[in-house]
Amino acid sequence: GAPAAVAGAAAGGGQDHAVEPAARELFEACRNGDVERVKRLVTPEKVNSRDTAGRKSTPLHFAAGFGRKDVVEYLLQNGANVQARDDGGLIPLHNACSFGHAEVVNLLLRHGADPNARDNWNYTPLHEAAIKGKIDVCIVLLQHGAEPTIRNTDGRTALDLADPSAKAVLTGEYKKDELLESARSGNEEKMMALLTPLNVNCHASDGRKSTPLHLAAGYNRVKIVQLLLQHGADVHAKDKGDLVPLHNACSYGHYEVTELLVKHGACVNAMDLWQFTPLHEAASKNRVEVCSLLLSYGADPTLLNCHNKSAIDLAPTPQLKERLAYEYKGHSLLQAAREADVTRIKKHLSLEMVNFKHPQTHETALHCAAASPYPKRKQICELLLRKGANINEKTKEFLTPLHVASEKAHNDVVEVVVKHEAKVNALDNLGQTSLHRAAHCGHLQTCRLLLSYGCDPNIISLQGFTALQMGNENVQQLLQEGIPLGNSEADRQLLEAAKAGDVETVKHLFICPFKRMKCIKLLSITVCIRHIKQGYNRVSVVEFLLQHGADVHAKDKGGLVPLHNACSYGHYEVAELLVKHGAVVNVADLWKFTPLHEAAA
Repeated sequence: GAPAAVAGAAAGGGQDHAVEPAARELFEACRNGDVERVKRLVTPEKVNSRDTAGRKSTPLHFAAGFGRKDVVEYLLQNGANVQARDDGGLIPLHNACSFGHAEVVNLLLRHGADPNARDNWNYTPLHEAAIKGKIDVCIVLLQHGAEPTIRNTDGRTALDLADPSAKAVLTGEYKKDELLESARSGNEEKMMALLTPLNVNCHASDGRKSTPLHLAAGYNRVKIVQLLLQHGADVHAKDKGDLVPLHNACSYGHYEVTELLVKHGACVNAMDLWQFTPLHEAASKNRVEVCSLLLSYGADPTLLNCHNKSAIDLAPTPQLKERLAYEYKGHSLLQAAREADVTRIKKHLSLEMVNFKHPQTHETALHCAAASPYPKRKQICELLLRKGANINEKTKEFLTPLHVASEKAHNDVVEVVVKHEAKVNALDNLGQTSLHRAAHCGHLQTCRLLLSYGCDPNIISLQGFTALQMGNENVQQLLQEGIPLGNSEADRQLLEAAKAGDVETVKHLFICPFKRMKCIKLLSITVCIRHIKQGYNRVSVVEFLLQHGADVHAKDKGGLVPLHNACSYGHYEVAELLVKHGAVVNVADLWKFTPLHEAAA
């Protein structure tokens, strides 16, 4: 058997001369916890000196074995080797564990001591602590990744050799009731002091045989649920009736906990012994928002329990029954679009469902198809558009299907949606166009395509970037060269007509070729605003230009956008129109003036 770890080396009388006096004085100071003397004596050369008269311990071995926390801290800060092995292969952590110095153990582990270091007989620090019945140290070691299954040279684990008082820690039974109670009541500090990988999934001995996660989920202890999940709690753990923690959260309508569990892989269609799913629980108790959340993660409201009842059957109100059926259909459509599954799309597609929006993200089937990695996505997009899908529908982040396709370089989809008159300069919630997104992702071909469709490379996002500034070198080169602006006779006429507020001529000239139009749309709207004197005829020109894709963000040489002009000239109706069409209210010109400065001036 191995000699037990010692607090410090017992210096053998006759060999004392082998240790130089200065080193012996340092060992003595470490053993006694005399931090001032240690500070005087420690030098970079001496900090890892060896007790050659004993078992070649270092100053850190002595300080750790005697539990001298301040000395340990000072030594660690001054270059002491936390992994130094003595003659028996012990590191300082072994010494601290053997003598039950939990705070020092914590400190050594934080400084990188290996919780599974083995001595010459393959004893780990956990073996040492267990043999001596040092419960608190066993807990700290387990919390820092000590492996309870490691066997020593004789083939014995820490549990095999543990003092009876420490056995419970190694079986996960130690203070189990207190742990469960702290999870139920939300006592974080108490729970974290007791929690180890060996008890994180313990079951109560009586009642429903719940785990800590079942209790925290049922009692809506959000922070506790987060901590348990971070520390390895099992979302699939079953209680006496085969309920999983998700059943508990849903039954009581705890939205945030439900979301946490599902995001950590909880099965939304898990069944208890009576075939009740979490959705049966939520629906029967009218937990409307939780039902909606479960459906968005793929819960099926048509599954039958042992009484042949579905969640829809158990819903207490007609509104909830209807909502369950409707959202289930909607999510089935979105899922079919994500997978670009033509057969399933046709099965679920109807006029009522084509513009179904995901209740949490606000995506439509068109967004899902635009993002789909599968080959049939283009066909699905065309199918959805024929059925009346809204081409410019926005998600919660204000992304249009064009944004989504551009970001993923799905050029086949980009072509389809532009052909169906998608707004090429639509802005997301960061004030970015599809071109910003494509440039940011380095999609050169997509950028080229978007430019040819009239996407404006000069729009500045809310973070102050043009698409050019967000791209890599190749993208930047492309955007700098750009696509030449037209300066034909028709362009000149359009500017004149805009100036005069001549709606009919503007309409007529707007039929001219798409390529030439984009440079003009931006100029004409600015010109038009500058020349509004009295009457509303030019307001209608502005309105027409906006409806036909005029760019509310176009900048002139001084960095002015149309909104600056409108505010500067006091054109209330025009300013209102521009803002309605997405003009950014705080955009600054080259002199850092915003539209509000203009209006105030």
